[in-house]
Order: sequence, then C-alpha cells, then structure tokens
Amino acid sequence: MKKTIILWVSRHTPVPIQVRVLEEKLGPIVIYQLAGVVPSAEYVVDKVREIGAEYIVPVLPLSIIARLAELSRNNFTILLSKMENIATVKSWEEAVRIVNEKPDARTLTTYADGVVRVFEFKQFEKLKEVRLVTEPF
Repeated sequence: MKKTIILWVSRHTPVPIQVRVLEEKLGPIVIYQLAGVVPSAEYVVDKVREIGAEYIVPVLPLSIIARLAELSRNNFTILLSKMENIATVKSWEEAVRIVNEKPDARTLTTYADGVVRVFEFKQFEKLKEVRLVTEPF
C-alpha cells in the first residue's frame, strides 16, 4: 500500500494525536522532519521534490508560508497545525506537569525570557490562501 509522504517543517516533532489524525485522514503515512534553518520557501519546495512529499506542515514565519502558498500550485497541500496556548508559566516543572496531563496532545516551548508555554493540538487546517489587508493609519 502506498504511503503518503509528509514534510514536517518544525523544530518540534509531531505529538501522537497529530500523527493519528493524519493517518485517519490519509491512511498510511511517512513523516520527514525538516528541523534546521529554513532560509526560504524555495528551499522547502526543493525538499518536497527531493522526497516526493504531497503535504507540508510548516511552522515557519508567515512570509515563508505565504510564499509556499504561491508555489504550491496543486503540487502539494499545506496543512496548518492549530495549537492552542493553554498555559504560560515561569517554571519548567509546572509546564511539564501540564503537558503530562495530556501528553499525546500537548507540547511545550521555552522562550529566552524564561517563560514556558504549553500548547495543545486542536486540528489541522488546509491553507487555501494568505492575504494581507491593510488600511491607512
């Protein structure tokens, strides 16, 4: 049976529920993680071509995601992983305790100022377009 190839562009590995949701939607999958520096959307597209990915799950600056959307042109689908910030704490131990309440759906991120944020996976969303709307200031 053919496996769907997913390029996971994030320094964080997927939490178990993310993998399960993708498998429920796509059947058998293979996830390749790109966790290093991502200089451009074109760099990501080169990796997509190299591994034959059909889906990208990017955790990248909006400017790169917007360019990926322009480059996708039915060659691949961009999925955004919606994560809810459920806690912001100063204590690593407290963050770990919160993650361990629901370890299959939660992860944490540390910041330079010592803050630790706990995020919980909610759903995947298919990116259709990125628009920037402004008005005079």
